[in-house]
Amino acid sequence: MIAKSYIKSTLIELDKLYNSASSQKKAIYFSKLAVIELCGWIEETLDDIIIKHGNRNLKSVDNKNYCKNKIVNPNYGFQYNNNIRPMLISLLGLIQVEKLELELEKTAQITLLKSNLGNLKSTRNEAAHTHLKGVTRIYNAPSRTLGDFNRISTILEKIDNELRK
Repeated sequence: MIAKSYIKSTLIELDKLYNSASSQKKAIYFSKLAVIELCGWIEETLDDIIIKHGNRNLKSVDNKNYCKNKIVNPNYGFQYNNNIRPMLISLLGLIQVEKLELELEKTAQITLLKSNLGNLKSTRNEAAHTHLKGVTRIYNAPSRTLGDFNRISTILEKIDNELRK
């Protein structure tokens, strides 16, 4: 099972703070923080999915450590083709990943995940690599980030469930 309650409550709290912010600047802080929090949760969740699947199926402690130290720990990011897929291939092999993708793509889940993560990465990069001085930037409200969370978490749960079969 994927842990979702903490990030969901965080995003809801940030949305409340955003809606009651006393200035546009404070509202932007809450918007930026919501995006960065969600992206951190996605990375941690993906790492957790891979490590737990490895721990369920690998017998050797050395292989379990390899999974964590050589597959998961060096991976920074949450893009499907650049981060998620390589971790899955390293753990499962290309044949099993293809089967997983074919199963999930029956309902366009991989395509939706790639699209959602791509959009989120653009938003995250802008939030993480800009500051508020000068031009007023527009960021999505935390309620929009909460919507992103709902869409992405559903797909991550499907991936996790497929790996548990």
